[in-house]
Amino acid sequence: MKQTIVFVFFLLIPFTAFGVNGSIEYNGEQEILNVWGSNYEMGYAQGYLLNRRIIDFAIDYLFNGLGMTPAEYNYVHSQYWNYFTVPVKYITEAKGLLDGIVDAGYSIYIDTLSRNMDSTDVMIANSIGDISYVFSFLKPFGCSSLSSWGNATIEDTLLNGNIIMGRNLDFTHTEMMLKNALLMTFDPDSGKDWVGFGYSGIISTISGMNEEMLTVEMNMGSRTNTINFNPKLEPFQFTQREILEISDYNGNDTINYRDVFEKCLDSPNAGSWLCHTIVPYIDSATISAAVIECVNESGDTFRIAENDTNFRPWNLLLLNHEEVNYTPLPDPRYDIVLDSINADSSITTERMFNIMRAVSWINTIQTMLFLPNDSMIAISFADSVNNSANKTPYWYKWSDLFPNHSPGVEETKAKKRGKVVLLYSDFIGLLKKENVTIYNISGRKINPAEISGMSSGIYFIRRKNPPRIHKLLILR
Repeated sequence: MKQTIVFVFFLLIPFTAFGVNGSIEYNGEQEILNVWGSNYEMGYAQGYLLNRRIIDFAIDYLFNGLGMTPAEYNYVHSQYWNYFTVPVKYITEAKGLLDGIVDAGYSIYIDTLSRNMDSTDVMIANSIGDISYVFSFLKPFGCSSLSSWGNATIEDTLLNGNIIMGRNLDFTHTEMMLKNALLMTFDPDSGKDWVGFGYSGIISTISGMNEEMLTVEMNMGSRTNTINFNPKLEPFQFTQREILEISDYNGNDTINYRDVFEKCLDSPNAGSWLCHTIVPYIDSATISAAVIECVNESGDTFRIAENDTNFRPWNLLLLNHEEVNYTPLPDPRYDIVLDSINADSSITTERMFNIMRAVSWINTIQTMLFLPNDSMIAISFADSVNNSANKTPYWYKWSDLFPNHSPGVEETKAKKRGKVVLLYSDFIGLLKKENVTIYNISGRKINPAEISGMSSGIYFIRRKNPPRIHKLLILR
């Protein structure tokens, strides 16, 4: 009778695929993807670690979330490069991502389309809002954000007058999307370290902060027309990633909203994207928060707190309407926030999160706080029961996330404390006696009902007492 053999390795470095510039960590229910190196290496690491999750998530969201038909999608795929341009380094990263999936032993074949996934598919998955503008599909983004500083935050013992931004990501979603939420850290060979909040296969920035504490996030605007296509358009998520990686875009040795504005001027976009950006607060003479309004039909502008008499001078609110060249649209969220500020002008970290909760709804899938002066972020992800604003956020200091790998970890094999070879029956006996959790190489938890059907491959066992990670090699 054929026996299943299980090799158990005792490792010092958990959840790292050796020879791959990436790792997966867990903080409670939150999954953290770390990647580093060249763009190809970072893409390869994400592909190798998340593998088939990337394909399945893209298929689910495009066809179930946005409701595209295969014919509609194939048309977008065939026309994508006629409308859009993406920096070559990110195309290279997309190619690395696909190579990583294949080398992890997974197929990149898409049954619905009868072909393999390619780099254009990866670009489309990172350009959902832009293609919805150009091809008139469902607009997936909502979103809201509020930044406060100075006299507004002076009474909070943590903030002490420093700046804070609260942010809701409101997004049309599926159940699979909720299960693929990630905190993502990037350490590129060329560019600034940055952290973002995304999903499997996302190599761009929806919301993020870099090592110089420059923060950006994007909301869809109300001006949906796209009439200017020359030069070609850059998907806004890639524009935001470039902002974080370049940081001092205008080269004047001062990092602020002007760098964001000038980068947006140089990168035409589809429809209307509204970018709320903040940097550490210095004093009342400097501008630490701004909203960049990038509107295809009328050009790019910006506004600061002084432009809104209801919230100035210590607060800046962004919803989904333009305010510089257009009359703001009525929005009940505006009234909710204004009434709250008028009732009590003091903003604490807890109150900021509560304000985000007050303007959240069923499609709020990420709620976050950015504290650039304090090098801190907080993030909560929605689940099938609660939107993200009704979840307790997890707090991170920058030093909790970076450096996101040990020097040389991509070349270093884990030090082994020993090796055990077990028959499958002995392995099952071990699981019954020990309080352990099993994960596959991508970090997905293996449910008890799946254990008997575990295929050949690499797995990890987490023991709780004593705390230890074991690596499994199963051969059937």
